[in-house]
Amino acid sequence: MKLLKNLNFWLIIILIIGAVLRFYNLPGYLQFLGDQGRDVLIVKRMIVDHQWTLLGPNASVGGFFTGPIYYYFMLPFLWIFNLDPVGPAVLSALIGMGVILLTFYFCHLFGNNKVGLIASFLVAISPKMVDISRFSWNPNPVPFFSLLTMIFLYLAKAKGKSIFNFLAGINLGILFQLHYIDLVFVPIVGLSILLLYSWRQWLIQGGLVLVGFLLGDSLFLIFEARHGFPNLKSVWEFVNRGGQTVAPRTANPIELFSDIAHRLFRMTLSLPVWLEKTYVISAMLGLGIWVKAQPKKMILILVWLLVGVFGVGSYRGSLYDHYFGYLYPLPFILLGLTFDIVLVQKWWGKTLGLVGISILVYLSISNLYFWQKPNNMLDQVKEIGQQVLTYADGQPYNLGLISSYNSDFSYRYYLEIWGKPPVTIENPDIDPQRKTVTDRLVVICEDKKCEPLGHPTWEIAGFGRAQIVQEKIGPAGIRIFKLIHYDENQKLKILPRRQAGKS
Repeated sequence: MKLLKNLNFWLIIILIIGAVLRFYNLPGYLQFLGDQGRDVLIVKRMIVDHQWTLLGPNASVGGFFTGPIYYYFMLPFLWIFNLDPVGPAVLSALIGMGVILLTFYFCHLFGNNKVGLIASFLVAISPKMVDISRFSWNPNPVPFFSLLTMIFLYLAKAKGKSIFNFLAGINLGILFQLHYIDLVFVPIVGLSILLLYSWRQWLIQGGLVLVGFLLGDSLFLIFEARHGFPNLKSVWEFVNRGGQTVAPRTANPIELFSDIAHRLFRMTLSLPVWLEKTYVISAMLGLGIWVKAQPKKMILILVWLLVGVFGVGSYRGSLYDHYFGYLYPLPFILLGLTFDIVLVQKWWGKTLGLVGISILVYLSISNLYFWQKPNNMLDQVKEIGQQVLTYADGQPYNLGLISSYNSDFSYRYYLEIWGKPPVTIENPDIDPQRKTVTDRLVVICEDKKCEPLGHPTWEIAGFGRAQIVQEKIGPAGIRIFKLIHYDENQKLKILPRRQAGKS
């Protein structure tokens, strides 16, 4: 009984559950697509070839680059794991464990230990939070640094130590490098300081945050200063032209808040549409009760929620899940606060609270990854890479990919660390004599419709007119073609398609 009443016991149980869900069979379930291949390829060149960079990944829209901080986070893990892509995934899993701990500590500061246990448990089993902890990608650490930023802001005021505002600024600089949507955290931090301090103190504390931000974002700012701020200019132009659409989502702030809040709760808690409203309204009512009881303490959560929701809601382009990353911890925190209120009521409250938590546990467990078979994506990429080398036959070769959802960096990564990278076909302005065009092109096709001849993708079109000489079906139905330059006078013995898998 003493053990069951021990806070540390339950926190350890939650951490064990979180660790099992985040580390179980990482290689078998690992997502290793083009984005992951691009990142490990750049970090590999930093480790092996000492090609250091001050630029991070390019954004999916807008044509600009983020900061390089995530590459430097990845570097020691890729090095320790001897260039195995599982290494950076271990980093993501450790950061995911950090989110569980920070959620508990945040709720301990703003609520109590029971709130912390409920919220951290929900984080530990959340399919979304588990998913972003099991593969390497620059937006995945955003919830960790968002939580850490808000904790530092609170500690700076509660403990009267300005160093925490400086640390909050460093975290803000890191967030800015992870994804540009995290710019929304700038007004969150600014408004929080404005509400926590008098105007004189606000200038001092805001200055400390600014200095920390410049330090946290220094790698990226050095590049920008040296090259005339090209990425910041592109971001500014992109924001001014309204992203990818021409009109806001809605002019009604209540409708906007409701829409974004429902999306946030749906993706983090795996809620069906018919159940979203129940949990959203319950969370808002719970927050309202806590605000009434402890208005000064809850002010940071209110600012985080309101500015964060309207910030992402003001973006006019398509809203992808990772755009909500800095808001991910909030549903768990708000529900932790709500269930804490309900569970202290009489029998009806305890019953209602346990039913509410049980539904969330059931939905989370039902949607976890381990109900599906491992994709074995790493082995798949390696196997296809070996077939590419078989078709290359020890000679220089070009490589192309036909895919509606992927890029070829994952394949190029293994081909490069094996010491046999493809030759990249350069633009005629750079290579007028076409020396980068070899005598063979290997094409990987991930789409159901595969027609490499005449395909507009540059890596294929740049090779010139070609003919297929070999074809094989690899793992997951992916097809690999060997092409050579077309010669109408050459009679080729091309294998029939029905035998292509045996070539």
